[in-house]
Amino acid sequence: MLEFLQRNMITIGDLQAKTNKIIAETKRSGQPFLITKDGKPMALLLDVKNFFNDLAAENLARQIAIGEADIAAGRVQDLDEALQEIRRARKVPRSRHSRRKS
Repeated sequence: MLEFLQRNMITIGDLQAKTNKIIAETKRSGQPFLITKDGKPMALLLDVKNFFNDLAAENLARQIAIGEADIAAGRVQDLDEALQEIRRARKVPRSRHSRRKS
């Protein structure tokens, strides 16, 4: 990722001079721009849609990792038991379809 950002590195002065063009390019390509000041990275310009998609993917990966850790630790419950608990807690009647199977 760092190599890619180095190719899309711009100075604050470039950003000020070409704001609309740079934002349009970020939106078109979905690629971020690394903004530098005095040669040092200071900010990252990202397309909003890609940012939120990446954030959602990261959150999903985190939830999956939690679930996998629960499975590995044996913190699991039979699906039918879990559904029965939910129905009892919410007083939800069983569906006709599930009654036929019983």
